[in-house]
Amino acid sequence: MAATESSASVAHPSNRFTRGITLAQEHFEEITRVAPYIWSVPSESGPGVYAVNLKTSECTCPDRVPEGEADKHVVAARYVKAKTAPCAGCGQRVRFRDLLPAPEDHLTFYPEDELCRECATGHGGV
Repeated sequence: MAATESSASVAHPSNRFTRGITLAQEHFEEITRVAPYIWSVPSESGPGVYAVNLKTSECTCPDRVPEGEADKHVVAARYVKAKTAPCAGCGQRVRFRDLLPAPEDHLTFYPEDELCRECATGHGGV
Protein backbone atom coordinates (compact mmCIF):
# COMPACT_ATOMS: atom_id res chain seq x y z
CA MET A 1 0.00 0.00 0.00
CA ALA A 2 2.83 2.41 0.82
CA ALA A 3 4.33 1.94 -2.64
CA THR A 4 1.03 2.95 -4.22
CA GLU A 5 0.71 6.06 -2.05
CA SER A 6 4.24 7.25 -2.79
CA SER A 7 3.93 6.66 -6.53
CA ALA A 8 0.73 8.71 -6.62
CA SER A 9 2.55 11.73 -5.17
CA VAL A 10 5.33 11.71 -7.76
CA ALA A 11 4.99 14.69 -10.06
CA HIS A 12 5.28 14.05 -13.78
CA PRO A 13 6.44 16.75 -16.18
CA SER A 14 3.64 18.54 -17.94
CA ASN A 15 3.23 18.53 -21.70
CA ARG A 16 4.32 22.22 -21.72
CA PHE A 17 7.48 21.35 -19.81
CA THR A 18 8.34 18.51 -22.20
CA ARG A 19 7.64 20.73 -25.23
CA GLY A 20 9.87 23.44 -23.70
CA ILE A 21 12.78 21.03 -23.36
CA THR A 22 12.26 19.80 -26.93
CA LEU A 23 12.09 23.39 -28.18
CA ALA A 24 15.38 24.18 -26.40
CA GLN A 25 17.12 21.13 -27.81
CA GLU A 26 15.93 21.75 -31.37
CA HIS A 27 16.61 25.51 -31.37
CA PHE A 28 19.45 25.78 -28.84
CA GLU A 29 21.54 28.27 -30.82
CA GLU A 30 18.53 30.50 -31.55
CA ILE A 31 17.69 31.01 -27.87
CA THR A 32 19.72 33.97 -26.68
CA ARG A 33 20.02 36.35 -23.76
CA VAL A 34 19.25 39.89 -24.96
CA ALA A 35 19.26 41.79 -21.64
CA PRO A 36 19.45 40.97 -17.94
CA TYR A 37 16.75 38.35 -17.33
CA ILE A 38 15.37 38.74 -20.89
CA TRP A 39 15.78 35.92 -23.40
CA SER A 40 14.67 35.60 -27.01
CA VAL A 41 12.99 32.28 -27.78
CA PRO A 42 11.66 31.24 -31.22
CA SER A 43 8.11 30.12 -31.74
CA GLU A 44 7.59 26.38 -31.73
CA SER A 45 4.91 26.51 -34.41
CA GLY A 46 6.23 28.92 -37.02
CA PRO A 47 7.98 32.21 -37.61
CA GLY A 48 8.23 34.58 -34.70
CA VAL A 49 10.21 35.15 -31.56
CA TYR A 50 9.00 35.72 -28.02
CA ALA A 51 10.59 37.66 -25.18
CA VAL A 52 10.91 35.70 -21.96
CA ASN A 53 11.62 37.32 -18.59
CA LEU A 54 13.32 34.73 -16.39
CA LYS A 55 12.99 36.90 -13.30
CA THR A 56 9.18 37.02 -13.51
CA SER A 57 8.63 33.88 -15.66
CA GLU A 58 6.58 35.96 -18.11
CA CYS A 59 6.46 35.37 -21.86
CA THR A 60 5.07 37.50 -24.68
CA CYS A 61 3.47 34.52 -26.45
CA PRO A 62 -0.34 34.44 -26.72
CA ASP A 63 -0.57 31.07 -24.95
CA ARG A 64 -2.37 31.29 -21.60
CA VAL A 65 -0.69 28.92 -19.19
CA PRO A 66 -2.79 27.35 -16.43
CA GLU A 67 -1.86 28.18 -12.84
CA GLY A 68 1.01 26.03 -11.60
CA GLU A 69 2.38 25.18 -15.04
CA ALA A 70 5.40 26.67 -16.79
CA ASP A 71 5.26 28.31 -20.20
CA LYS A 72 7.22 26.25 -22.75
CA HIS A 73 9.26 29.29 -23.85
CA VAL A 74 10.27 29.98 -20.24
CA VAL A 75 11.30 26.33 -19.85
CA ALA A 76 13.35 26.53 -23.07
CA ALA A 77 15.15 29.71 -21.94
CA ARG A 78 15.91 28.21 -18.51
CA TYR A 79 17.25 25.06 -20.16
CA VAL A 80 19.65 27.03 -22.38
CA LYS A 81 20.72 29.24 -19.47
CA ALA A 82 21.50 26.15 -17.38
CA LYS A 83 23.63 24.64 -20.15
CA THR A 84 25.65 27.80 -20.93
CA ALA A 85 27.91 30.39 -19.30
CA PRO A 86 29.31 33.73 -20.47
CA CYS A 87 32.75 33.88 -22.07
CA ALA A 88 35.05 36.04 -19.89
CA GLY A 89 36.41 37.65 -23.06
CA CYS A 90 33.43 38.62 -25.21
CA GLY A 91 30.51 37.97 -22.86
CA GLN A 92 28.70 35.72 -25.38
CA ARG A 93 26.94 32.75 -23.76
CA VAL A 94 28.58 29.49 -24.79
CA ARG A 95 27.80 25.85 -24.00
CA PHE A 96 29.83 24.68 -21.01
CA ARG A 97 31.44 21.96 -23.12
CA ASP A 98 32.78 24.59 -25.55
CA LEU A 99 34.40 26.84 -22.94
CA LEU A 100 38.16 26.69 -22.48
CA PRO A 101 40.24 27.75 -19.47
CA ALA A 102 41.93 31.14 -19.74
CA PRO A 103 45.68 30.97 -20.45
CA GLU A 104 47.78 30.66 -17.30
CA ASP A 105 49.46 33.80 -15.93
CA HIS A 106 47.44 36.00 -18.29
CA LEU A 107 47.17 39.62 -17.13
CA THR A 108 43.63 40.11 -18.46
CA PHE A 109 41.87 37.08 -16.97
CA TYR A 110 41.60 35.38 -13.60
CA PRO A 111 42.70 31.72 -13.35
CA GLU A 112 39.06 30.52 -13.05
CA ASP A 113 37.88 32.43 -16.14
CA GLU A 114 36.66 30.48 -19.16
CA LEU A 115 36.73 31.61 -22.77
CA CYS A 116 35.06 30.71 -26.03
CA ARG A 117 37.39 29.23 -28.63
CA GLU A 118 37.71 32.50 -30.55
CA CYS A 119 38.69 34.51 -27.45
CA ALA A 120 41.02 31.79 -26.19
CA THR A 121 42.83 31.74 -29.55
CA GLY A 122 43.03 35.53 -29.61
CA HIS A 123 44.53 35.66 -26.12
CA GLY A 124 47.24 33.05 -26.58
CA GLY A 125 45.36 29.95 -25.50
CA VAL A 126 44.54 26.73 -27.36
